[in-house]
Amino acid sequence: MKTLHRIIGVLMVVGGLAGALACTWALVDPSIMSPTSLGAFDAPSPRWRAAFGLVFSIALLLFGGGKLRHRELP
Repeated sequence: MKTLHRIIGVLMVVGGLAGALACTWALVDPSIMSPTSLGAFDAPSPRWRAAFGLVFSIALLLFGGGKLRHRELP
């Protein structure tokens, strides 16, 4: 079970790092994100989507690294 947690943690760190790099690049050059509409709602600007993705990716990176987890109870 400990090995499974480590594998998932490593995958979360790698995914968070890749997402953070992609979203940072999208903040620098927002033209790489194509505008899409969500049905009746207009999509937010590409910079807002990149900023949200960056925050989510950093949270994923920290959670996978064990920094955002709650302490284990005895």
